[in-house]
Amino acid sequence: MELTSIAIDDEPHALSDIGDLLSLTPGVNLRATFNNVSDAVTHLQEFGPVDIVFCDISMPVTDGIEGAKMLKVYCDHLIYTTAHRNYAEEAFQEGASGYLVKLIIHERLIEKVEQLKEIQEKSRREEYSEKKFAFVRGKTKHSFIRVFYQEIVYFEALLNHIKIITTKNTEITYLGLKQLERDLMRHPDFIRIGKSHMISINYLKKVEGYMAFMSNGECLPIGEKYRHAFTEILRKGMLSGG
Repeated sequence: MELTSIAIDDEPHALSDIGDLLSLTPGVNLRATFNNVSDAVTHLQEFGPVDIVFCDISMPVTDGIEGAKMLKVYCDHLIYTTAHRNYAEEAFQEGASGYLVKLIIHERLIEKVEQLKEIQEKSRREEYSEKKFAFVRGKTKHSFIRVFYQEIVYFEALLNHIKIITTKNTEITYLGLKQLERDLMRHPDFIRIGKSHMISINYLKKVEGYMAFMSNGECLPIGEKYRHAFTEILRKGMLSGG
């Protein structure tokens, strides 16, 4: 699982610093950065929620504490990143999931992300243990197809549609892979492995080099951009050798 995030800070160098740290942190993707709360909320309204918002506290117009109620509508976890230690009590009263003091120590950031990943994975497995299927648009304007999550082997993006390969058949839906990824990002079993493919980890048979071999006999390439997050998921499922 890879958590999605945004960062908010009115100081450009601080945004650059958190961006650099997050790029080196396994399991989290920085979707966008903003220098004020208002622009961040507009983005979240348009493009959907994220798992984590990293937010400065001392900012003009709307500070991080004042913006908490707006931001928490669109994220599961709000983490404050600030140069001031004296806001901690207010931050946790607003339901913050973390409080990182600048200059941020990378090891502490990694620990916090790992902690939140465990929380999110548990929450999503509970959520999808009850949610068994979804409806997707079919080939015609007013047609819909029911697909069961547990039967999906992988998705393949083509020119203007997506093939959904299941254990029973292949369905066609007119969605973009990015839209599908946003819809499924909360599901713990699906991960994007390339520009054109998203797979169910349940049907991954083996990995050799940068190729994923699926249980239905298909062999899919693992894109360079996606290899790190994919490897992290594999490591979590590995047996520790004696």
